[in-house]
Amino acid sequence: MSDEEDLKTTADSLSILLSDDSAFESALNAIYEAIDTNGDGRLDPSELERYIGRACAKMGVDSPAPAQVAGVFRQLDLNNDRDISRAELSVFLRHFFQEQVKYCALKLRATRR
Repeated sequence: MSDEEDLKTTADSLSILLSDDSAFESALNAIYEAIDTNGDGRLDPSELERYIGRACAKMGVDSPAPAQVAGVFRQLDLNNDRDISRAELSVFLRHFFQEQVKYCALKLRATRR
């Protein structure tokens, strides 16, 4: 698959997630459960750090410094209760998916020039 096809597929898939509440909830639940390793229904800083570390390892990139992960955690923890709720992760994922759709559209326009 070409880079252009990858970008189109990614944009289309994310657009579906953003327009279909059931699909979005399924994705949110899968991601939340993957991060919530102790199953308590709340994401704590150590769970986020481990998840990011595993994701980086799968991509073959270095993990961010603990201070960087702590900064990400603070941004996601909208009510500052030291846990990330499902609702807080939902806000982040919607925004992230929207930005990724925009990024794909910009990259697609650039490849067509």
